[in-house]
Amino acid sequence: MPAKTTPRATPIARHLLVVLVTALCGSAAFAQDFVYVVRPGDNPWNLTQRYLKSIDYWPRIQDYNQILDPLTIRPGTVLRIPVAWMRGEAGSAHIVDMRGQVEQQVGDRTETLTTGARVNAGALIRSGEDSSLTLEFPDGSRSLVGANTELKLRELRRLKASGAQQLGIELRRGNIENTVRPVGQGGGRYIIHTPAAIAAVRGTDFRATVQGDRLRAETLEGEVALQNRRGTTRLPAGTGSQARRGQAPEASARLLPAPRLDGLPEVIDRLPFRLPIDPVPGAVRYRTQIATDSGFSALESDRSTSEPVVLGGESLADGSYRLRARATDGRGLEGLNGERTVVINARPEPPYPQAPGGFATEERVRFEWAHSAEATRYHFELAADANFERILVTRDDLTAPQLTLEDELPSGDYWWRVARSTAAEGRGPFSDPQKFRRPPPGPAAEPPEVDADVLKLRWRATDGAERYHVQLARSADFEAPEYSLETTPAELEMPRPPGGTWHVRIRSQAADSPPGPWGKPQQIEVPHSHWRALLILLPLLLAL
Repeated sequence: MPAKTTPRATPIARHLLVVLVTALCGSAAFAQDFVYVVRPGDNPWNLTQRYLKSIDYWPRIQDYNQILDPLTIRPGTVLRIPVAWMRGEAGSAHIVDMRGQVEQQVGDRTETLTTGARVNAGALIRSGEDSSLTLEFPDGSRSLVGANTELKLRELRRLKASGAQQLGIELRRGNIENTVRPVGQGGGRYIIHTPAAIAAVRGTDFRATVQGDRLRAETLEGEVALQNRRGTTRLPAGTGSQARRGQAPEASARLLPAPRLDGLPEVIDRLPFRLPIDPVPGAVRYRTQIATDSGFSALESDRSTSEPVVLGGESLADGSYRLRARATDGRGLEGLNGERTVVINARPEPPYPQAPGGFATEERVRFEWAHSAEATRYHFELAADANFERILVTRDDLTAPQLTLEDELPSGDYWWRVARSTAAEGRGPFSDPQKFRRPPPGPAAEPPEVDADVLKLRWRATDGAERYHVQLARSADFEAPEYSLETTPAELEMPRPPGGTWHVRIRSQAADSPPGPWGKPQQIEVPHSHWRALLILLPLLLAL
């Protein structure tokens, strides 16, 4: 005869919620009893006929409950009946939503699953890389099955006695996140078989992960008790633990608090994204899950990293999403969820900026970006700050992938960005801001000094200048300058050029940067040297 067990606090069978995680470690399954309150006219025979698998079970009920006289059972007496003896009706789960590749194997037959498919007891379910699905059971309980997970639906039936659901899942590897209908809403027994431990659960929201011979369990609501032959650990809401085959479950630990996500932007316009969040003390990893619905019935993205950031993959379509993140401690336990809604608006993707690079030295700055055959318009902004709070130029009417400014830019630092519109997707986000520097223009030359053989030019030194470039040309447009010279000091001494009108311009160059723009050209006069002409003519005159 089984050992006598302590009656439960709730004597009404239909109000009983039992969720288990049982071990496949050679021990007998954790026995669970159905609690029945005797009514007038009940006896072991008619109870067996109504609720048990066979009439042959009536002696077992009598022995199990130590009934001395089966003909005189008082109404209100609490009877305990092992659930395994009870009659039930087979049920099926259905796939509410899924992403990626999911298959089920029934016997020797394997087939790909789709949203809405039915899954019966005995089915082996496997999810692939970057895949997920949610199984919904007849009582409304749900299990979110993560990527690279393998589980078997061992049992799914509804008890004849109360309609309570009896569910058994064998989790072989991977992870599931469970939301179980609470007491009073048709819930029943929910059992997860793993290689490591027994966990009796009184609650509605918990996670289970199997890696090899290790089970990790985290309770978000309710209570879980991890149990195997070595011991028991209770896990109230907000705690977690782990168990290994042949070892007692570890002591419970508080789950890490939810990361704060209020600093994330409402609209994300870059994919993939990697957005920083405040570190959670004690965290060694962070996990980000993204779904299109608040129930997270299928994961559009599920990524982990050792850095305090939230991650999103490049395959995310534009639209509104629910994002949740949690921190993982040194034991591998994942903490409480932080959640918020974000909108992704990353398409059409911005064109690739090409020019200018780090410096712009031409008189009128020219901007260029990659051509897009789908673009109907380009959108351009130039600003004096990286946050584009001081916008200097805005153009939304560009049809070519370039723009030349009409006015000359003063020296300083600038930022520019470009976006595009397409007929199919409308206007997309701007590119990342591109910074460039506009060096100061070259200095103006002071009046020259000209002697018989030398021309000397001087100008005011430019801060930070390492060298100067000087050009002299007969033509004011400097298309073919006669002289192009370099000098380190802010002065130049050169052989005296032929007399007449010359145009001079100067530009400076700082270390580790290209030459800056030319300063304003100046016109100088070099006197003609009549003495040189006389010296040439003198021998001719003397020969006469």
